[in-house]
Amino acid sequence: MKYLVFFAALAGIFPAVLLMVFDRRWIRRMMFCLPLPVLVFNSTAINFFSHETYRGTSRGMEVSVIYMLAAALLMTFLLLGRRVRLVPDTGSLLYLCYFAFSLPSFFNTANALFGFFELWKMVMIYLVYLAVYHYLEYSRGDFDIILYGIAAVVAVDFLVIVRQHFQGFYQVRGVFPHQNSLAMCMMMSGLLFFSRFFNNREGFRSRIFLVAFLLASASLVRTYSRGALFCYPIGGALTLCCSFMKGFSSRKFYLTGALMVCGLIGILIFLPKIVDRFENAPKSSGETRKNFAVAAWNMMQDKPLAGVGLNNWGIKINPPYDYSRHRDPKKGFTEDFKDGIVETIYLLVGAECGIPCLLVLLTWFGYHLRLALHLMRVLRHSCYFYLPAGIFGALFGAFLQSTLEWILKQQINFMWLMIFFAFLGFLNRHARELTDRENQLIRKSAL
Repeated sequence: MKYLVFFAALAGIFPAVLLMVFDRRWIRRMMFCLPLPVLVFNSTAINFFSHETYRGTSRGMEVSVIYMLAAALLMTFLLLGRRVRLVPDTGSLLYLCYFAFSLPSFFNTANALFGFFELWKMVMIYLVYLAVYHYLEYSRGDFDIILYGIAAVVAVDFLVIVRQHFQGFYQVRGVFPHQNSLAMCMMMSGLLFFSRFFNNREGFRSRIFLVAFLLASASLVRTYSRGALFCYPIGGALTLCCSFMKGFSSRKFYLTGALMVCGLIGILIFLPKIVDRFENAPKSSGETRKNFAVAAWNMMQDKPLAGVGLNNWGIKINPPYDYSRHRDPKKGFTEDFKDGIVETIYLLVGAECGIPCLLVLLTWFGYHLRLALHLMRVLRHSCYFYLPAGIFGALFGAFLQSTLEWILKQQINFMWLMIFFAFLGFLNRHARELTDRENQLIRKSAL
């Protein structure tokens, strides 16, 4: 059935492109559908040259329905005669630099095919970035349809979580491959929905985004992810503080009070489980994280310029390599490359690809945080202000959580990140145009 769905989707690319070319209303509908395959990602994605037992960040040439939809949208824009830029902004240029700085690690790989798997993933994820960015250019800033697609993912995932809760799952994961992945995506989505509801008064639509925020928050808390439980309030506080840059109002003060009350009630409901999660977490988990961090540092010291090889951690952490020499051989080494991965993207990138690549990664992340701050000033009096305000808190929380838990290298989380980056890239290029158009509409309505 999995292969049937995959090849049916593959065969449907060209008919979908023709449909969108001849009836442009389908472009918007396809954009709504772009995030939806996340709900069935594992059951529809196909890994070519698969190595399912490998403990690495990529286990094959993975192709998902999401990537097919992204490719179909880009082909549609080309057939419509629109310019599709492969490097549309500074953020995409930094990503390509990150990609290029990963290549020297192939000189040190024990298995180059595994490294190619990771490069393939990076290319596929970039398709999603380009599709979102160029759709926003085509639609002149139609963010709503993408937000509705993300909200649909949150709603369906919440229903799955409710079922898992009553089935007795201790840490729910919904439709995601891991509870930490679920927590990060819900954090990023929830803060964007909160910012939209908090900063824009839109009647019924505000209620939609409020419900999406509450569902995302409840889903995150129910994962009992310690990293997310620590980072979500920090990201939320940043978005809340940033939101007051747009101005003070009685509505915002009342909403802030209501949010604090609801948050307190939610904490009291889940407090026993949360306390138990922090107090009774296995000691071996913390010790393993330390051991992996030391192993990553050993790799960085041994191969500081190019690392030990992209997506080769699962090989190099085990014998005959001695990067884990500090560990008890009876507990630290396993066969068939089944040992775990260091719990942070930063040490992992430094270990696999070297310190220069790590610096490029940090520059890429830091650029988008700085860009969100810049756009808040530019869009301060615009209805689009909620985007950089929500994204700033979401990115800060995600980057902080990624220092504690291994998540950002997972495909779904990386795609979520790229969607948010595409939002910022488009806003940065068209902020003046968007604000001028909004002002014109305000003047027309006043007349």
